[in-house]
Amino acid sequence: MTTPIVTTSSLTIRSIFEKEKLSGPNFLDWFRQLRIVLKLEKKDNVLDEPIAEELPTNVHKELKDARAKHVNDSTEVAFVMLATMTPKLQKTIKFHEAFEMIELLRFMFQVQAKEERFETLNAFIGSKMAEGSSVSAHVLKMKAYVEQLAYLGFPFEDKLATDGILASLLNSLQPIFDELHNE
Repeated sequence: MTTPIVTTSSLTIRSIFEKEKLSGPNFLDWFRQLRIVLKLEKKDNVLDEPIAEELPTNVHKELKDARAKHVNDSTEVAFVMLATMTPKLQKTIKFHEAFEMIELLRFMFQVQAKEERFETLNAFIGSKMAEGSSVSAHVLKMKAYVEQLAYLGFPFEDKLATDGILASLLNSLQPIFDELHNE
């Protein structure tokens, strides 16, 4: 008796089907799951970069191969995206390459993203380290807010993020971190 070969790709795609079918209100959770799977598959770049224009014939083979890989990855990801949507959304979206599809979905569900961005920004700004708590745990929490804001299309410059994190520390720790920050 032979055992079937199961690839990482089929397992991760199956996990999306079991976890989250995009229906609309769950866009942010669905998108988060999609990103995780695509990062594992090393195909998440197709959500961030459109397919480059057709290249001239005299261009280096490496560039042609990179574009061809991007086209193939984008097509595969677009089909995965469609397969993980409700039939109603499938009919609305039709087939586009992955970057265009995610841009269209973001536009359709941007209100959710704005609400989450507002809540995350408020949490970041309003955070203050609790007396007796771990500095590293607090910094990791603040860093997670910064990463979430970037994910929602509101990235902080490194200095601004650092200043926000430092401002959230206990006042008794400020002199230590001010000294480190000024170096």
